[in-house]
Amino acid sequence: MKRVTLIVVPFILYIVGLLAYYFDKINSFVFFILFVTGLIITLSGFYLYRHDNRHKQIFAGCFLALSLIFLFEYRLMFYEKHTYFVTSYNEPFEIVEDSGIHILSVDIFEAAYIDDLDYLIKTLELSNDQEVLDAEIVTNKIRYNSKNEELLSYIRPAERHFEIMKENVMAYLPETSSAIKDFLNREDFNGDSAGLATVLSGLAEKGSFTNNVPIAVTGAIDGEGNVKEIGSMKAKTLIAEKSGFSHIFIPEENAKEAREVKDIHQLNIEIIEVATVDRAVIEIEKLNT
Repeated sequence: MKRVTLIVVPFILYIVGLLAYYFDKINSFVFFILFVTGLIITLSGFYLYRHDNRHKQIFAGCFLALSLIFLFEYRLMFYEKHTYFVTSYNEPFEIVEDSGIHILSVDIFEAAYIDDLDYLIKTLELSNDQEVLDAEIVTNKIRYNSKNEELLSYIRPAERHFEIMKENVMAYLPETSSAIKDFLNREDFNGDSAGLATVLSGLAEKGSFTNNVPIAVTGAIDGEGNVKEIGSMKAKTLIAEKSGFSHIFIPEENAKEAREVKDIHQLNIEIIEVATVDRAVIEIEKLNT
């Protein structure tokens, strides 16, 4: 029974510690104290049964397994410093002049070692002269997933969402103008949320529809023109309102969040949710009649 306890307890400490960390009950330092405790218990078992070759090999195997897990998890300590993701205002802009299709984008700043949110917001607004629209606390779940993504990037290329967006836009619009190409070749733009606006801008330029209404547009697309969910919906809805747009086109999957933002902040902007590029064109034609 004692041998079994010495073998099982270290793994229980790891699993319990990981769950407690993942659900924000402890920080990474407490998690690793539990982990090291498990390693010490395994070493104790190895020492106690050093004259028993069979059990010595079992404890050596357990220690090796825990050591490999420790190497996988230790990067978490480097993510402990991150406290907030802060989203600030960016001026909406047109890719194609006079198309009326305006892209919504945001600046996201990753704050470190700052727990006072009011101080953080005031500092950023004074230093960058940009209004902060949203702040998301960095949870342990976010830290853990970010750590895993970093490790995976060593064995496979990290996904570049803007490049994926570019491929999808080109698949839907194989013939594009210089204005669209210039935007798709920008190196200062991240994410895929400009996909819908880019395609609509290209269609407007080709004369597929006529638009005389300034519209704020956000949404990712796939190569077949289906509109996909995007992030920073709260900030983009607020930007559209503050910039004076009467309508914002968004993905259906973001509709609930956008409407909650509209209700909470008592916004006047009209939210139009679309699932496809074709549906977006129909809604634009309605606005222009």
